[in-house]
Order: sequence, then structure tokens, then C-alpha cells
Amino acid sequence: MAEISTHPDDSILVAYLDGELDNRDRAALEARLDAEAELAGRLAFLERGGAGISPALDALKSQAPKARLDNILAQAVAQHEAGNVVPLRRMWPQAALSPRQMVAAAIALFLLGGIANEFIRGHAASPPAQQAQPIEQAQQVREPAPVEDWRQAVAEYWSLTTPETLALAPTPERAAAELSLASKKVGVDLASAPDAFPGLSFRGAQLFDFRGKPLVQMAFLDPEHGPIAYCVIANPDKAEIPPTTEELDGFTIVHWASGGQARLLIGRAPAERLQALAEKVAG
Repeated sequence: MAEISTHPDDSILVAYLDGELDNRDRAALEARLDAEAELAGRLAFLERGGAGISPALDALKSQAPKARLDNILAQAVAQHEAGNVVPLRRMWPQAALSPRQMVAAAIALFLLGGIANEFIRGHAASPPAQQAQPIEQAQQVREPAPVEDWRQAVAEYWSLTTPETLALAPTPERAAAELSLASKKVGVDLASAPDAFPGLSFRGAQLFDFRGKPLVQMAFLDPEHGPIAYCVIANPDKAEIPPTTEELDGFTIVHWASGGQARLLIGRAPAERLQALAEKVAG
């Protein structure tokens, strides 16, 4: 891959081109230009657009974070394989580039083209089965997207809950109706769940849908540690998971699975507190 050369007099030549030299320095440089053909040639190169390459490349990098560069690389590979050329302004539609920045952009795309060629040559040496993979699949292998599970969904929702959210307790009749409906939806009796947590005030049960499966969230208010939720969701694969403690989005979570149901406790209480509560319902 070609390298961008530099010259020890580039800074003064650029200042000359930009009109930033005083009369004495300008006259001294012009005398050198008359006597030094190489220096005059360097000036001509910079005047054609070479000046400002480094600053322009820095500007381009600030406008193109890693995700965009990865996307440009993928496009370069695709276009190479298809035999097409993508115009610069389609690849960087937001950029309003000066002529010298356009030179820098061309160099950047040239360098990216070199990277793409190396990538393609590497694929040419790979087994045919790997060559046949679409570029989208190759990107997924290199940078797998995070997979949201039901615990993540609960944590994101619970982050919106405050003690004020749970300020009002349901009437006994409403609480019984909510627990009855939730029990029917998940196929497990939850009527006695609030009694399993002494010291916590039951604040109601809500039904949600997570990817086609009913998810029950029972809200409690701990006078010391604030909102705590006890959640139950159907677990069709019937995997048995012992109580497991983890940190997620600033919350402590204790989760487990048994009897075709997955369950969790979530809150900002210490892990020991939630583990002790889990023992009361995990048996």
C-alpha cells in the first residue's frame, strides 16, 4: 500500500500558500524556490491539493467513527466484487468537503481500497464455503449484536420505576383480581406470592407480553431499598437454572428457572437482600 510522503519544509510551504508568511520570510522562501527545483516541485504538489492532507484526514476521521468506517469497508468490498464504483458523496453524504479535503478523502478511500483488497485476497484463500457467506453474515460474525433477553427488558422497564410510582397500594379486592389474572396467564398460582415477602409492601401485579409469552411483574416497595419486582415468565424448554446473581444496568438481579417457569427478583437492594428473598420462593 502506498504511503503519503511528507517533506521537512511542508509547514512553511503551506503557510506560504495560505498567505501567512511575513514579507521577510516570503522573500527568503521565494529565493529558495528559484534556486531549488525540488522545493519548487513540492510547492506545486501542495498547491494542487496536497496541503492540509493531515488535518483533512483528521476531520474525516472525526466525521466517520468506527461503525461508519466498517460500513464503508463493507461497501468497498461489495462494490469490488460487483465491479462497481461508489461515488464519494454517496459514501459520505453529510460531508461538505473543500478541494484539499477532497484530496484527503480520495487518499482515505484509496487506503480503504487497499484494506478491502487485502480482505478480498484473504477470502480468496479461504475455503469455498466461507467465500459464499454474504457480507452481512461476515459482519455479524465479527461484531455480533447484543441479544436482548427478558431480564434486559425487565431492567429497562424497571429503571423508570420510583417509590412515587408505587406510592398507592391496591385495594385487597384489586390485588386479588390482578394476581388471579396473572396466575391464569402464566399457569402457576401466584395468589400467595405477596405473603412470601414479609417486610415488603405489595403494590400490584401487571401483565406484559415478551415475544409472545406472558410476563408477570409483581411490584413491591421496600422501605429501605425502594422498588423491588418479582417477575415470572413461561420457560418452554423447562431448563433448570439454580438461583444466579448478576448486575444489570445498575440493578441487582437474582434469577432462576424451575417447573417450566423462569423467575427473577430485581432491585437496587444489596445482593444478600435479594438472595434471601429468592430463597423464600425458589424452593
